[in-house]
Amino acid sequence: MKIANCYILLMLVVLLSCQKTSVYFKDNSLSEDPNITFWDNYSVSLSTYKLDTFATSNDSVWVLGSHADPEFGRITATSFAEISYPESHPFDDSNIIFDSAVVMLVPNGNYYGDTTAPYRLNVYTLAENLGTDIASAKTYYNINSTPHNSTVIGSLSAQVTPLKKDTVFIRLAGSFATDLYNQMKNSSSVIKDQAVFRSYLKGICIEPDSLNNKAIYQFSTTGSAGIIRMYYTVKGLYNENKYYDLTYIPSKQYNQISFNYNGSTYSPFSPRKSQLIESSGLNNKALLNNYIPSLVKIGFPDILNVMETYPFVKIMKAELEIRVNQALNSYPYFYPQHMLLYISNQNNELSSYIVSSVTGEPQTGDLVSDPLVENGTRYTYDITSYINTLITEGRFSTKSLFLSPYTGTYNSETSRLVLNAQSADPDIRLKLYVLGL
Repeated sequence: MKIANCYILLMLVVLLSCQKTSVYFKDNSLSEDPNITFWDNYSVSLSTYKLDTFATSNDSVWVLGSHADPEFGRITATSFAEISYPESHPFDDSNIIFDSAVVMLVPNGNYYGDTTAPYRLNVYTLAENLGTDIASAKTYYNINSTPHNSTVIGSLSAQVTPLKKDTVFIRLAGSFATDLYNQMKNSSSVIKDQAVFRSYLKGICIEPDSLNNKAIYQFSTTGSAGIIRMYYTVKGLYNENKYYDLTYIPSKQYNQISFNYNGSTYSPFSPRKSQLIESSGLNNKALLNNYIPSLVKIGFPDILNVMETYPFVKIMKAELEIRVNQALNSYPYFYPQHMLLYISNQNNELSSYIVSSVTGEPQTGDLVSDPLVENGTRYTYDITSYINTLITEGRFSTKSLFLSPYTGTYNSETSRLVLNAQSADPDIRLKLYVLGL
């Protein structure tokens, strides 16, 4: 009788502490098995891991602008480049009339922030060379900066339409453009080689209005790294309007990307330090951003508790569901189309990633968009094998998961994802089907 009573009591505890349903999974056979228990929202811990500095040179991408994100703070991007000397040019022709010069930038389609607002940029000449040599060995990072002269040689105030990819032209001052033309026309000694030319024109800096700009854009350049276009006319029976492009050295071009986290959810972080902060220290949020860059660390601190229910336990299915919270991820921001789940060790070092048990390829979330349902857009990952490994390793396991954009670099896309980590209704849920005997 005592054994029967104990068994009844145990069954009541199980029934009160879990919920059986099959609405979230296609495999209905699991929910029909009386030995299967389903947890709809098993305990998940979230943290945000911010990396420190990152390389921004030799990317052939000019990142320019400034944007204040309420979650991440103000991000400001400035670009620097050394200009290639004009080894050959058409300006020794006596029939040429010089017109003007511009800096040309072509939007590559990636942007961060409000594109409807006016956009302002200034161009300066550099006061110092990029490095002390003309080689390409040096790596520049987002925290680097090269002093520039105070005189503005070109300004832009316009609205940029990044998806149209219309070229942006910044007209350069006549004094600067004419002097550059004369040096070339007269075959001046300053255009003898790169070492001499970089003493005449050390390079250029393109700087945004960091107070009024509301967007950051990514630009490429035309042709083979053309950056300064010089317009001229060839006189003849019929005058011809032509142009000549000065290029930059890709290995000597970099982006300074600076951060001011004050007043934002991200304010507990230091801009130049690698840090891990739990969601409780970030207004119960976890934050992912490939511009910072920051990743989301996912742990399952209570996963071994499933073994307390039955003498034998096996995870039949474990599904990690990540929803896109509409209130936290609305326009003008974009969430990643694909994300990876990396497995890390106790030192937060990423190793392998979660793969499909069918194809062996990395799982990318299988994003499903449903804007008609509140928070209906979501990613899904099958982590059954991973959870079973955690249970096998027991309390000595040092593994964790890290959520990362599929293209984790700042220059490949502009995406961010803010997750609500409140225990009552979190944006990341672990759904478990547990076999207990």
